[in-house]
Amino acid sequence: MPSLGCGTCRARKVRCDQTVPKCNRCIKAGRDCEGYGLRLSWPRHNDKRRAIVGPHSRQSRFKGISVNYRLLNTSSRDIKLHDMILTSAQIHSVAVEAVADTPFKPAEDTVFARQAKPFLLLNSPATGVLAELSPANKRLFQYFVERASYSISTFGKDAHRVPGILIRMALSDKTPSSTAVLKSSLALASFHRDNAFNAMTRCKVAALRALAESTQGFIGVSDSACHIGAGIILSSLEIQQNSTTSSNWLWYACGATKIVKTAGLDEIKADRDLTSLVGWVHYFNTMAKFSLRHWQPNFVLDADSSADVSSDTFHPAVCSNGQPANLTGFPHEILYLLTEVFNSVIMASDPRHDTAEYRNRLQTLDYKLQHIVDQDTTSLDTSDDQPTFNMAVELYRLSTLIYLRRASAGILDLDKNFNDWVNQAFALLAHLPVCQWTFPLFIFACEAREDTRRIILLDLIRRTTRDGRYRSLTPIKRLIEIMWVQQDLLDDDLDYVHKLGVILSSTQKSVPAFL
Repeated sequence: MPSLGCGTCRARKVRCDQTVPKCNRCIKAGRDCEGYGLRLSWPRHNDKRRAIVGPHSRQSRFKGISVNYRLLNTSSRDIKLHDMILTSAQIHSVAVEAVADTPFKPAEDTVFARQAKPFLLLNSPATGVLAELSPANKRLFQYFVERASYSISTFGKDAHRVPGILIRMALSDKTPSSTAVLKSSLALASFHRDNAFNAMTRCKVAALRALAESTQGFIGVSDSACHIGAGIILSSLEIQQNSTTSSNWLWYACGATKIVKTAGLDEIKADRDLTSLVGWVHYFNTMAKFSLRHWQPNFVLDADSSADVSSDTFHPAVCSNGQPANLTGFPHEILYLLTEVFNSVIMASDPRHDTAEYRNRLQTLDYKLQHIVDQDTTSLDTSDDQPTFNMAVELYRLSTLIYLRRASAGILDLDKNFNDWVNQAFALLAHLPVCQWTFPLFIFACEAREDTRRIILLDLIRRTTRDGRYRSLTPIKRLIEIMWVQQDLLDDDLDYVHKLGVILSSTQKSVPAFL
């Protein structure tokens, strides 16, 4: 078949003399000869002679063709996890142990418990503390005030006050305990702003040294409160930095609980700031129980690679210091009931599952959760600046109800009320501007079987991430996607508690933080 000429002549639709390597016509005309090789042809604009011309992206929107797809991929690892869930009941038998509270009674002569008058927990900010900071640390602390402090997940009555309390603690004086709060704040801000590992490590080590120094001698209420504040920040830092590889966040959270119980800080009701901090400890303590209940160490997905997997082990007894008592308000009533739920539900294979005592206990918890609104609605913060938190409180109540119904394994019916709770939850999620509370997100994700509900969750996670103030929700997003894949593969009749235990234990190397 004779050649049609060089590419340039074919494009110009003129006769080519086919001289190699370049034709004389192109040389005489001063044109760049494209040669005689293979040429790719692309459609020109408004070329009506083309058989197929792709639609313009703007046109596709008018025609109802979606150009943005969100795909949930299933890998071979997901298939292995699917097989493990189906067979682990006979082979692995994931044990879900209750984390019991150790009864704690403060000493009768505890000076904190006998104190009747209000405490001066926080002094006025000491200007010398801020003035002695370097310009870089001043900017870093300002970043903590404006942005990084919002990444600390809080829940409870007056929870919105916690960031402000921490800021005042850090600047209150130059004592080692206040210095620990300041250095912890700088460490969190350094990581949150630009993930500066060296700067973050220096500030973190300085905070730990200040904490150690502050334990020498008498420890008063203000020092104990600062220890809790530093623990709040360091625990949040561990969650944001090493949430999938380390359980160190639990050491700080459980340490804060021990301080509260040892010093009897939950017996003090006169100081609003102190009560807010104790309420935060109550929140962390409750959420830790959920993680410790369902997560098991050294539960690997690939048996052949078990030697290479460094799962973090954490003994639950370290968190058995009891939980803060005497806290009032709608959020804390929910947390107390949530703790009872975690300590009550058992797997369907447990011999106690079919007893009348167990059935009555679950029915009582279900009744309390449904009617707690009638009792404690007045304790909600109805101010205009807290609508998001008020919705979060209701989300925790709904997520507790849904978890209890699912975990009861048939004792409590999945009736119309259950479906109404799920619908109400997703209606709230669709209206939330942001949501940093991962426990309700995860529980509701387990109920998201339709694409519309899954999109609501993904959009909410994306809005929270784009805000810039809150921590990254990538770990919980990945866990939710794993759960969705298993939902698409598994039978609905599989035991709920068993499924959660296998998925959390096999996909998380450390105790997950649902905070």
